[in-house]
Amino acid sequence: MTTARRKMAKAPPRPTRTQAEPEQPENQTPETILIPMGRLGAARGLKGWLRVKSFADPPAQLQNYRIWNLLVNGQCREMTLQRFRITPRGLECLLEGIDTRDAAEALRGAEIRVNRADLAPAGEDEWYWADLEGLEVRNLKGEPLGRVSGLMATGANDVLIVEGRRRRLIPFAPGSRVREVNLQKRRLIVDWDPAD
Repeated sequence: MTTARRKMAKAPPRPTRTQAEPEQPENQTPETILIPMGRLGAARGLKGWLRVKSFADPPAQLQNYRIWNLLVNGQCREMTLQRFRITPRGLECLLEGIDTRDAAEALRGAEIRVNRADLAPAGEDEWYWADLEGLEVRNLKGEPLGRVSGLMATGANDVLIVEGRRRRLIPFAPGSRVREVNLQKRRLIVDWDPAD
């Protein structure tokens, strides 16, 4: 089955942007683009361990990225993953330099981001959600419908959130609804009536 789901990164719940969180410019290179891959939870124990909510697919895939860029209070802070473990209660991590419960609690809620260049190449007919976001969407007649502002995971298909004159939810179904994905031209062609 062909989907837009991230091989290594499922769709994170998209927090609304705040003024403290700057947009990433479109002209960035893959080495500088940061992709949301998870969020730090509560401190666990006294030695600096933190719970982790992973957006990766499978969730434990997050441990393959040793350098994490944490968005803490609007500031990006580069941290090195020291240890990672899977427990019956979920995923937990220990970051270099974080060795007390208080230091861990200061990171609670931080978004975990990794460099786009560190992600494995997507397979044939697979795309990372981050690569689809921002693409121009046109129908088969060439009429503009808007831009992909995000995606949602559903049981059957992922769904494109297209913002234009109005918001549209278009199933990401390559070969059916989605006829062409062209990352070089930053465009999606969909079989969609603009009246829908």
